[in-house]
Amino acid sequence: RRLLDFAREKVPTEGYVDLNPLSEDVVRFVANPATLQDIEISTRLDPDLPRVWGDADLIKQVVLNILVNATQAIEGTGRVVVETRLLRPAEAASKPGAAPMVEFAITDNGCGIPEANMQRIFDPFFTSKEVGKGTGLGLSVSYGIVKAHAGAIKVESVVGEGSTFRVQLPTV
Repeated sequence: RRLLDFAREKVPTEGYVDLNPLSEDVVRFVANPATLQDIEISTRLDPDLPRVWGDADLIKQVVLNILVNATQAIEGTGRVVVETRLLRPAEAASKPGAAPMVEFAITDNGCGIPEANMQRIFDPFFTSKEVGKGTGLGLSVSYGIVKAHAGAIKVESVVGEGSTFRVQLPTV
């Protein structure tokens, strides 16, 4: 269904979304399997975070896709941090005068993304995982969802140290 939504560029179902409880729900869903892999997931959620306007289920899918990728990038003991915050205007990937932006960031201490792959990570069906371990759709679908919400995704990564995915969404 998500692939079909992505292909059709589904218009988000509008409503106010609080990213903090949404993020906590996804963390709870992923935490048990992560713990079995010796991966600790922690949160740093801004208690004064304004809500965003969008489709809660689609935004939850983005958080889930990125969080699962973060845990899969870690071999052995590791950690993942999920953060939310209100961005200062200079930090936002929006035009001057646009709505204030909030950000959720997911940081892992996994294998990192090689520079050669950075330009392709949002391409449909691109995966660096071995055959049968991934479809290469998670990040491309997430990219489409974020763009449909007038947001942006930024990626910072160092091979051997980990990655941070920053998703910025407008508050109105």
